[in-house]
Amino acid sequence: MKKPKVAKGIFKILTGVVIGSAIGSILGLTLAPKKGSETRKYIKDKSMEVFLRSKEALNDNDSEMGFFKRLLVKLLTRKK
Repeated sequence: MKKPKVAKGIFKILTGVVIGSAIGSILGLTLAPKKGSETRKYIKDKSMEVFLRSKEALNDNDSEMGFFKRLLVKLLTRKK
């Protein structure tokens, strides 16, 4: 059975966003003018903030993230 073109497109977009975000974050951290201790504290604080926002968004069925969660669960749990 062929995969739907929409699912392939969404997967490619999400992959690009994740990879681009990772590269941007690494470059931003390596080129940052702050001290290491300040940067580590900033990373810790922002990571927790992103984690909590993501958790809320994934549990909200009306948001776009809720849609992507349902889509991913559907794609990952379907039988081959």
